Amino acid sequence: MITKSIYPVTRIEADGKLVLHVNDEDVIIKGFFYPFMPIRGFERMLIGKTLEFLPVGAMRICGVCHITHGIAAVEAAENALGVIPPENGLILREIAGLGNRLQSHALHMLFLYKDFFEGNDKLLRDIFNMLECAGEIVKISGHSPVHPPNVCVGGMRRNISEKGKEEIERNAIKYKNLMEKLENLLKEILEKMVDENKIPKNLGNVNLPLLATHPYYGDREEIDLLDLNVVPPEKYYDVKEIRGETGATVVLYRNELTEVGPKARMKKFFKFSSNLPLMVNITYMEDAIKGCERIIELCDLLNVSSPTKATVSSKNGRGVGVHEAPRGTNIHVVKLRDDGIIVDYRIIVPTMFNLAVIDTALIGAPYSYAEVIVRSYDPCLSCATHVTVIKDGVVKNIGVMQ
Repeated sequence: MITKSIYPVTRIEADGKLVLHVNDEDVIIKGFFYPFMPIRGFERMLIGKTLEFLPVGAMRICGVCHITHGIAAVEAAENALGVIPPENGLILREIAGLGNRLQSHALHMLFLYKDFFEGNDKLLRDIFNMLECAGEIVKISGHSPVHPPNVCVGGMRRNISEKGKEEIERNAIKYKNLMEKLENLLKEILEKMVDENKIPKNLGNVNLPLLATHPYYGDREEIDLLDLNVVPPEKYYDVKEIRGETGATVVLYRNELTEVGPKARMKKFFKFSSNLPLMVNITYMEDAIKGCERIIELCDLLNVSSPTKATVSSKNGRGVGVHEAPRGTNIHVVKLRDDGIIVDYRIIVPTMFNLAVIDTALIGAPYSYAEVIVRSYDPCLSCATHVTVIKDGVVKNIGVMQ
């Protein structure tokens, strides 16, 4: 057995490293992919802050999956306060969240370009057009394409115009058509690669328990926080050098490795199936297409003349917010004191589940495809290295609800 490292792993969100044990035929026997970057401490940054600041700060966890953190944060606060936003506020918030999903999935296609589509300049322009469409949807619904300020505790600060609604629908239709074309092309490419024996038929595919709470938004009732087990690095990684290099924690659900994200949503809510290698990429495309269809449906439901924000009064309480982020189930837990100031905050992000899923997908794969497998699961490492707790010089597992 030989141990090999790949650093940096390219075309992913943030800084990651691979440590792989391979046999004499360069087939991976065991592998670890992990964030290779400093702890960022966003939970600590939110403690002592106001509800007004909450979505602003939470969204800065990431420049890719920004809105999902804002939505999960305000959902947690609303749960703690007993606030229910107006129907149109929730509709507009869902549109903004799905727009972020489309942004992230188009970026995922850009990361895959060199692996599958290099040289196809027309396709590259299509991907940038998708990014533009998604950015417009978020800008109109959230008032900025990145870290949109319209998301707030109580709903959305302001409604949009009739013209804005029409623009959202137009961009969703355009994006959907482009993604459908790209999906058909990727399927053809993967089938050809298998037929020509360039890649194994089951490359990168895993069969693990799946977790998804909602096809489009999020549902805290569909997950039990007591079933979450947050595993610190020293308990998950059996390689000493890795434990010294990463602050990533891995999350188990019901003590099992569990996959979250587009594949979980597609299988649970839409009965998706595929025999293609690296088929998780197809689920990203399907997830984007379904998101476009839902945005179009929501535009028909949105009344631009109705209020989008409820009155919010401060009180103490603990709340949970769950949003189906581009990469999967995103969980925020907040504790408030009487004046609404945040006194405790915990975040469980999708990549904390999927780090172990990626490790599983690497087993049995040719060493030369290790980075492609990692990219196919689209990890967001900035989100996954957001917290550590040290006591007497030792990293401690503090759980979710303690």
